[in-house]
Amino acid sequence: MGTPELKRKEDIMKKMKMDSINGRRHPGIVPALFATLLFLLPACEINDPVGDISRPGHIAASIYWDVPSTNVNAGNEVPFYAEYWSTDQTFTSLGVWYDVVRKLKYTITYPGNGFAFFLDSTELVRESQEITTFKHSEGSFDAEKKAFVIEDKFPVSYTLSSLEVKNPLVYDQAQYDNLIPAAIRERFIKSLFSQLGYADFKTLLVTQNPVVPADTLETWFDTVTEGDVITRTVRQDAIPLLNEKIRQIPFSALIYNKNRQYYAVEFTRSYELNARFRVVNGKQVENFSDSKKITVF
Repeated sequence: MGTPELKRKEDIMKKMKMDSINGRRHPGIVPALFATLLFLLPACEINDPVGDISRPGHIAASIYWDVPSTNVNAGNEVPFYAEYWSTDQTFTSLGVWYDVVRKLKYTITYPGNGFAFFLDSTELVRESQEITTFKHSEGSFDAEKKAFVIEDKFPVSYTLSSLEVKNPLVYDQAQYDNLIPAAIRERFIKSLFSQLGYADFKTLLVTQNPVVPADTLETWFDTVTEGDVITRTVRQDAIPLLNEKIRQIPFSALIYNKNRQYYAVEFTRSYELNARFRVVNGKQVENFSDSKKITVF
């Protein structure tokens, strides 16, 4: 009840009490006062926030479910067991939902000096959605468990199969452009660049991949002599030129191991599913079970 309305009623009651003590009566005033009070009381009841909050709502179904094996080959089905119960004993929807998480792992090596670039990537590639539905059966009630029981399977698409590439002998340009996107190749080159010295640049840019004349490369490095030690240091104004030239070398040339005759790249792609069982009861209240992580091979 609002404060102005309460004060107004208190003032009216005080006035009535004082008139009674003084022995005065005012015909017509008392009925009017009671009419005013009756008008105010319903207004206070309608605006009572506690009454709104305390009104009971509908109760969702209770769910227990288990996935005995959390490893599955793509294209196969996953067995599961579920128990569910609702106070209204009515069910309008049963189903398995899951999202899809893709995991990528890269190891890319430059054989010239053994530098290795590592990258692990995890990405949600599909939001949780209904995969398959099931029909409720009154005959599935288990009196001992006091719940309806369902044992069934849900499918896993063959498109979620894992992939592994390890130091291939043949370099398929189209395949590697797909497996190792341009952004990943660029990150590898940036990381590699800081690990290269004069001898590495000479091998890469002059000897193995002639994109820079030998005499030109010499002008991009200073010679520093300290005692018997001679060091070649890159000139600051040559760094942009080196960055440009190293990107003219085919990616396959950067990772080819001549001694072992393979391309020094390891790549794995795998998927994980976060699966849940969903129940909607007769009151159209949904509930999800706890999540089970499924590893797809």
